[in-house]
Amino acid sequence: MAMKKSKEEHLEFLIAVDKKRKSGQKISFAEETRLATLLQQHSDNVQSFAEKMAHLKEFHPGEEKVLLKEIEYSSR
Repeated sequence: MAMKKSKEEHLEFLIAVDKKRKSGQKISFAEETRLATLLQQHSDNVQSFAEKMAHLKEFHPGEEKVLLKEIEYSSR
């Protein structure tokens, strides 16, 4: 549940910053830093996922479907 709340908080932050940007308001240094951190975390997660999928496809064919189901379940 804590993970889901964290995702919701990140999404709320991204929406708020986007609204600020669209209205022409200045984004603070702290907000820019948080955006950069979130982007880096997302990039790391995507890279990790790609590496896991490549490993599964190479060494455990067919098991990549299990990983996808786990991800689908955890994102609910």
